[in-house]
Formats: sequence, C-alpha cells, structure tokens
Amino acid sequence: MHKLAAELRHRELTQEIYNIGDEVAEYIEHLQEAIRDYDGELTTDCLAEFEEIISDARVDARRIIGELIGLRQALTSGVRAGILSAAAPEDLRLPEPELLDGPGLNELHPTEGAPISMTDMAAALNDRTELVTEHLGELVEFVLEQTDKVARDLGAVSLPHLYARTGVLVGAAAQGWLESVAFAHPAFTRSMRGNNPPQFLAERARIDAVVARVAAKKAARNRNFAS
Repeated sequence: MHKLAAELRHRELTQEIYNIGDEVAEYIEHLQEAIRDYDGELTTDCLAEFEEIISDARVDARRIIGELIGLRQALTSGVRAGILSAAAPEDLRLPEPELLDGPGLNELHPTEGAPISMTDMAAALNDRTELVTEHLGELVEFVLEQTDKVARDLGAVSLPHLYARTGVLVGAAAQGWLESVAFAHPAFTRSMRGNNPPQFLAERARIDAVVARVAAKKAARNRNFAS
C-alpha cells in the first residue's frame, strides 16, 4: 500500500475506533434515561438493543485492531519511515467500575425484613434507581476513556474484552434494577413514570419524521415519473 494511502486508511480506522466507543456509550445512556424515567418496558427494549450493539462492537473492534496493527507496523518500520512513532509500552489500565446487580441493590438499599413504611419503601426504590443511573454514567466515562487509550496505543487494552466486560457490567446493573424495582414494584414504577422523558426517544421521533418525509417525496417523484 502506498504510504499516503496507508496514512489515510490509518486515520479512517482510528476514527472508527472512536465511533464504536461512542455508539456503545450512547446505548448505555439510552438505558440510563429509560431507568431514570422508571420505564421497565423501555429498559428491557434498550437492554436488548445494547446487547446487539456490544456484539457488533466486539466483532468490529477485532477487525479494525487487526488492520491497524499491520498499518502501524508498516508506517513505523525502516529508517525515517512513516509519520507515526512506536508507542512505548505503558500500563494504561484504569480500574473498571465494580459489579452492581440486584442482590447488591437489595443489600445497599433494603426493603425486606422489618416492617417498612411506604415512605421508606419509596425512598429505598428511588435510591436504587439513582445508584444504577450513576453507575451507568460511570460506565459511559469508563468506555470512552478506555476507547481513547486504545486509539492512541493499541496495546493499552483489549478492546473486544473491554466491550465484553462492559456488556456484563451494564447488563447486571440494568437487570438488577428491573428485578429489584420495576418488576418487584410495578405500581410504584407506574406512578413515577413520565417525570423524566428519555431524550433519545424525541431524537428518534425526529429522525423517523425526516425519513418519512424523504420517503414520501421520493414516492411522489416516482409517481410523477411513471405518469
């Protein structure tokens, strides 16, 4: 591959790494918004979408990293070759957020055992919800930081492993909230729903409207052309 073409391809692939991290983070934020609005059904749907995104991210990351390694070796080999310098090995690993699941939420904010008032019950369920949304926010930052490290140093972290582990942590937190709040106390979640409408739903509706308008114009042009 010509040097200029290799450099351009390197930039493209590096941007793709950032794009993957951004997409994973975005779908974690969708879960965060659904949980903040106490919407168990939407949370379930978002979790299913997130699992698909994680699966795709692992496959795409493995492919991109493999190609980038070859390009960086080519651009840094030989005397005065390439514009890249070989990165010195460093331990750039950051501690990942701890596992938070249903049993952990029950332990931190118990609602069983001694008789508990409705006020204390509501406070405990709100605390569980707030803790899960904060935890998901930490995971968003973790994913973005680690993805950035890999974009700068391919040996810093195994990107497919990062996304696999992120999937486990996010899934445990979301499923823990569903089991300990949404499914366990449906009347409470119904009463709380609608106070924090997820922003991503409004964005999806806007995009769907644009797509529908474009499709309608295209159909109209086709009809005029046919007539």
